[in-house]
Amino acid sequence: MKHWPTTLLLCLALLPAAPALAQSCNSTAPITSPNERFRDNGDGTITDLSSGLIWSRCSLGQQWRNKHCEGQPRPLLWSTAALLPSDGWRLPELKELAALVELQCVRPAINLKLFPNTPPASYWTATRFVNRDGEYWQVLFLQGASIPEREDAAALVRLVREGDREP
Repeated sequence: MKHWPTTLLLCLALLPAAPALAQSCNSTAPITSPNERFRDNGDGTITDLSSGLIWSRCSLGQQWRNKHCEGQPRPLLWSTAALLPSDGWRLPELKELAALVELQCVRPAINLKLFPNTPPASYWTATRFVNRDGEYWQVLFLQGASIPEREDAAALVRLVREGDREP
């Protein structure tokens, strides 16, 4: 029963978009994920020019088509999410994924121009929660919080890979 709030949030996030769940932004708050920090690679990936990391613009389960993420992301257990990446793709560390949070917005707390059709849901990281075995950090893009969760809970995945840093 301890995991019902996370499960409920994930289920709500996977429902078709409704006005009550539409992104809301406060233009007076500082921008934390500006467009200028990223380069569109034209292939469904985006490079963070400050870290050099290359991000999938779509959540796992979605497809990049017509400059948009189509389909529904797949919630996965941590153990499954950790085994899926290949060809240099991996689960991001907590610090890496948290760097995508746009604190100016909620529902979701991410720049939707850069990462379209991102649900306001929890996303896995590769970072283990050191205080309890079997728990890993998630970034909740509902409002941008980081939370620990048991590895047998389901969450979404955004993959990352190493890239070249801009000079």
